[in-house]
Amino acid sequence: MMLVIQIKMFVLQKFKINTIMKKVFSLVLLAVLFASCSSDDDNGVAVEGTWKMTAFKSQNAYDLNGDGVISNDIMGETNCYQNETLIFNSNGTGANMSTSYAEISLELVAGTADQYEYSVECINENSTTAFTWSQNGDTVTVTESGLTASAAQDGNKLTLVVPNGFEIEVEDENGIATVNENLTIEYTKQ
Repeated sequence: MMLVIQIKMFVLQKFKINTIMKKVFSLVLLAVLFASCSSDDDNGVAVEGTWKMTAFKSQNAYDLNGDGVISNDIMGETNCYQNETLIFNSNGTGANMSTSYAEISLELVAGTADQYEYSVECINENSTTAFTWSQNGDTVTVTESGLTASAAQDGNKLTLVVPNGFEIEVEDENGIATVNENLTIEYTKQ
């Protein structure tokens, strides 16, 4: 059985990702952007400026890099997403700067029912996606490509939880099974 996961935050249209994944990751972008748009009165940290992704976590833990340590930290397990940034302009516009995404392949270990060998490839890219944003208190709303999401700011941290934002499709002799789990994405003001 072979499973391929592509985790790509933005500009999904350029890659062969199923429609559901495209919608999910567009929502992730929007949610992240919303989380990044906080007010100046939130612990004195303005939303305007550059925010760097510092956490990209799945709900369940995996050992994607084969080091024997199981973790839900997708950034640490893949070494991808290390330079993803959001730039919030004071005029309500912004830009998402994407430099990489993970393509993860899983293969069921022969003779087992639940043990997988993972192969991770970081796909480099230089992609910029424009968005607009607004803020109401600690809630930031971001709109990109017609999709809208909301997030909250806590000081210099922007955190977004995307329900069912991490989708895994497993294909075997019985068809395709889909597993969905939550994603938590955090940005830190630079």
